[in-house]
Amino acid sequence: MDSNNTRDRPLFSSFFPTKEESSYFIRVYTEPLLVNLPTPDFSMPYNVICLTCTVVAVGYGSLYNLLTRNFQIEEPSPGLAKRIANVIRKMRGVPPL
Repeated sequence: MDSNNTRDRPLFSSFFPTKEESSYFIRVYTEPLLVNLPTPDFSMPYNVICLTCTVVAVGYGSLYNLLTRNFQIEEPSPGLAKRIANVIRKMRGVPPL
């Protein structure tokens, strides 16, 4: 091949020279052109089952807790300072707070 003839031909043809009279097409597959899709393995169903069971357990547990709990209102017990003040007031003969 002379250099003048190489300039007229496209780059692909210079890498893979073919005869001018040939009518076949060359298809080349290389690693960077192929896209590897994610392939499922046996851990994927396990992960889905674990995640689903966790979500159901948290939802059911919260609902069950709200429906079965007894809510009671308690009056707060007097604090330590108030109890000491009432003891001192009782000793002095003054009515408690």
